[in-house]
Amino acid sequence: MNLKRTNYCNEIMLLLANTLSVHTVSCVHQTSNGIRKSWLDENLLPHDDGIISTIDIEKRKQTKNKRTSWETTENRDSILFEDQNLTLCIRHQSPIDNLDDLYFVTVRPTLGSLNIMVSGGYETKMSVQDKEIIAALCYSVTKSLVDILKQSESKMQMLIEYIKHKDRTISAMKREMEIPADKTMKIVKEKLIALGRQYGKDFSLSKDAEAVVSEYAGDNMEPLLNALERAASFKAEVYDNSQIEIDDTDILVKHDAPETTDARQENILEKRHSKIIAYLERLEDAYNTTVESGQRPTAVNIAETLGVSSASITMWFKKHSEDARRACEANVNLCANTRRQFEPLKEAIAGKRNIEKSA
Repeated sequence: MNLKRTNYCNEIMLLLANTLSVHTVSCVHQTSNGIRKSWLDENLLPHDDGIISTIDIEKRKQTKNKRTSWETTENRDSILFEDQNLTLCIRHQSPIDNLDDLYFVTVRPTLGSLNIMVSGGYETKMSVQDKEIIAALCYSVTKSLVDILKQSESKMQMLIEYIKHKDRTISAMKREMEIPADKTMKIVKEKLIALGRQYGKDFSLSKDAEAVVSEYAGDNMEPLLNALERAASFKAEVYDNSQIEIDDTDILVKHDAPETTDARQENILEKRHSKIIAYLERLEDAYNTTVESGQRPTAVNIAETLGVSSASITMWFKKHSEDARRACEANVNLCANTRRQFEPLKEAIAGKRNIEKSA
């Protein structure tokens, strides 16, 4: 708040200095720390004197109910003036908090000192009418700036309030979305535990399946839970493993039941079969590329050709060895080289991994 007040006071002082072609301009303004005084030096740079003097306090009292006033004062602080000088006092309400601010412009009592050229010459004294005109002019131009600053402050406050409101709204929306998402996942996991007890299996969700579940956060849970139940029933019948992972292609949420059970199972098998074959074909291509480049077809070298880690290949076969075996049995031409030379696929086809899991 104090910095804002100081900044706009400096702008008004600079405007007065340029309007009257002088630099002896000062301002008395109120802050949370008390009434302070600012002024411009001969280079029109602002300075802060801190707590103001008794004279300035008296000036503040004298002009309390006046927009402008002229006073004759002796300028002891400047060597520019040798005699009595005039000080124009201008009172404005702060555009920040509507408290009073006083601006003082000290000039020699001649029109020439303000760069106002008159027939009488540089030393022509200011008349009462001249003072009224100059005071009215200075008040008008500074009042215009105060109004502009007030509008800017108002717009800034509106923008700040808008941003705060928007942030609160976004935060509230996030909270509203996060709670159903957490609750949805909790209900799904409880459902999987219940299905596990029913079929004697340990069901889990893949990352892709978790993403599918999150899409139904806040919605009616019944279609999703029914889809999980169908997926668990189907996979428990097809796979002998005690641990079964449900993938995103296994979850078919039906709202209007457009497909029959047979059609749904066929669709699931087709999608899953396509994903398995696509991976095995990529593995075969990487194997061939590795051999053709003169490297040994190790898991590390093949993984580097694929642009993945060797650990990811190991994990894939750990999860999908049964799927890989079924795919290779269904198509004897699939993975012609890797089924004979690549150890993880050889073990999968031989059923060694399944034997290890059931042991």
